Amino acid sequence: MPKRYALLVDLRKCVGCTSCQVTCKMECAVPIGYFRAKVDFADVGDYPVAKRHFFPKLCNNCDEPPCVLPCPVPGATYKRKEDGVVMVNRDLCIGCGRCLKGCPYGARFLHTRIPVKNDPAKYAKDVSEVQGKAAKDLRVVDKCDYCSHLLAAGIEEPACVRNCAGKARFFGDLKDPNSAISKLKASIKTEDWHPEYGTKPMTPYIATDKEVFKAADGPLNG
Repeated sequence: MPKRYALLVDLRKCVGCTSCQVTCKMECAVPIGYFRAKVDFADVGDYPVAKRHFFPKLCNNCDEPPCVLPCPVPGATYKRKEDGVVMVNRDLCIGCGRCLKGCPYGARFLHTRIPVKNDPAKYAKDVSEVQGKAAKDLRVVDKCDYCSHLLAAGIEEPACVRNCAGKARFFGDLKDPNSAISKLKASIKTEDWHPEYGTKPMTPYIATDKEVFKAADGPLNG
């Protein structure tokens, strides 16, 4: 039976240490200035009633991924049938950036150090973003894929989960009722970030203070 991987973040335990962010950069060779996973913080209120919210963000690997439809190259961005992970095929991506605009969570970026391999000239007639550009001048899209290289090696634990100092991140198969993430999700109410988008995100949050979601959309990292 196909799996359905998800990554749950328990905001009650997140201390904003950014170990997930640093670990992800090291594990996945993420270029400076870009993130597969990051922790934003927002200060709300005024002294003496003030709070700081920490809000980890990553690709939601949505069940209805809005990034797939805008992609002009079949198979360049796709959702895997065996586990639901949304993937980028670097051999097919032409770096047009349409999927970036399609992601409402801002979870994708163009990798500054990896040029595209697929000849953009084949698509230039219909894809204005690559018209007149050579492959060497375009960059492939990158994003969190739950450390797919580790999953391929049989390690069902992304690097950010393994190194979360506060033990605030849980990863596993939601279709397995005995998995830690399934048991936790069944025991407590979880929230999605912007469920109104209709993407069915696979990054549920445990958030006792719902204000954190509003803060995550406001001024950050001030």
